Amino acid sequence: MKIWLAVVTLVWCGGAHAFEWRALEWRVGVAYATGLSDVTDLHEENLRASGLEADVDLKVPLGIAGGVTYDWTSGMRVDVTLGPTFFIGGDVSHSELPLAATIGYNFARDADISPFIRAGVVHHFASGDYETGSNPGLLVAAGLDFQRLTIEVAMDNSEIEFESVQCDAAGANCTPAVRTLNTYDVLASVYWRFR
Repeated sequence: MKIWLAVVTLVWCGGAHAFEWRALEWRVGVAYATGLSDVTDLHEENLRASGLEADVDLKVPLGIAGGVTYDWTSGMRVDVTLGPTFFIGGDVSHSELPLAATIGYNFARDADISPFIRAGVVHHFASGDYETGSNPGLLVAAGLDFQRLTIEVAMDNSEIEFESVQCDAAGANCTPAVRTLNTYDVLASVYWRFR
């Protein structure tokens, strides 16, 4: 037990100087995603194929997102983000909350305006009517860090699987199927930064 405690203390003391709290940053913001209209269209098609009147609304057009960034003096950075989260309501319900982990690079870390790039893995936690599963994907982003603000554009290729109804051209002979959608596709985000 004493050896274990000595090893933990040595590792902590040896690495403590490498971690700087001022390099840790929290972000909160809003984002717009381009692929969500495909989800509302799918829900409306499923309702109409069932003989029901379709009333599906995107309740919140902008999703709320947050994240944590740690950046080194070399310009390297690690980001963990949660969101943006979106809700669809009406006659059906659907919600998504993505979790992403990325690595990247700040091109001018100490400047007033610092362009950056980052890439990594994203997984969407989705629930609601017709949702059957989700597949993780690649998240690639580029943006600008200002003193208190970050503007970012990202591409997300993760996918959500949905139950759907496939009908022939006349609207008859409908069969169940599974349809895969890239629900977020392109994201445009604005974050407020806190250090």
